[in-house]
Amino acid sequence: MRRAVRSVFAATLIALPVALFSQDIRDSAAVPRVPHPDSAFVLPGKASANQLDSTVGRKGPTKSTSTAMLMSAIFPGGGQFYNQSYWKVPIVGGLGVYFIAELLYNNRMYKDYRSQYSESITPDLPSGDPRLLSLRDFYHDERDKFGWYFLILYVVNIADAYVDASLFDFDVGEDLSLRIMPDAGTREAPGPRLGLRLTF
Repeated sequence: MRRAVRSVFAATLIALPVALFSQDIRDSAAVPRVPHPDSAFVLPGKASANQLDSTVGRKGPTKSTSTAMLMSAIFPGGGQFYNQSYWKVPIVGGLGVYFIAELLYNNRMYKDYRSQYSESITPDLPSGDPRLLSLRDFYHDERDKFGWYFLILYVVNIADAYVDASLFDFDVGEDLSLRIMPDAGTREAPGPRLGLRLTF
């Protein structure tokens, strides 16, 4: 079992860079981003309505939060795959396999020492072998600890899938820009003037 767990970790370490590389390929193969005209200075009288409103109504692809959560609930890491966060899949899968493997191993050891401790209780030794009792309790606690670890991973995996799907169409591109726009002024201060607008 320990050897199998080590093999899973080794496979995770190998799969992680591959997943990261595939993520880069996916990003580079996406539709090229059209640069905003906002990055240029707009002088009074030269502003174009198309330029000033070029970002209005733009919306990228979306992902269903319900589908992402359902896939993560059925198979941990499935929601991350659905959201195209491929680098998270081997992390969630590797940790899940590790926690389950440790849980099963400690449960088996707990049952073995529980049986041995029960057999050590005799009329001459009514409290049983204290060493076996200590080992039984140790593996019992370790089993419960890894059970909690897996439960926490399971919940976080579903929550992460929900957040990832919600923010899938969030624009994190390098579109931060500063525009200088003409302003007609106000009643209190009539006359043309320049204004600044930050777009992100």
